[in-house]
Amino acid sequence: MKSMMTKDDVRAARTALGKMWKPGGAPLTAQELVRALGLSEDHGTDHVYNMEKGKSAVSGTIEMLLRIYLAGGVPPEDVVIFKDAPKRSG
Repeated sequence: MKSMMTKDDVRAARTALGKMWKPGGAPLTAQELVRALGLSEDHGTDHVYNMEKGKSAVSGTIEMLLRIYLAGGVPPEDVVIFKDAPKRSG
């Protein structure tokens, strides 16, 4: 599947998911999005920034996962997105 998601869509997803998941509704940080997507903690942040700058394509897998999350899906309970935060409900 060729990605139809643009760099602006990735940025918008970070904002929307922050509103959905974070107390106060601040956008997800790049590192929080990395954790939600299950990307490498070592290189995932660079990948997120590169997608947002249009330097890296959004893979079909990442697009599908973002679309699932934006439709109300949530990561499994064992996925820790927010360090030092109480477990999310959802």
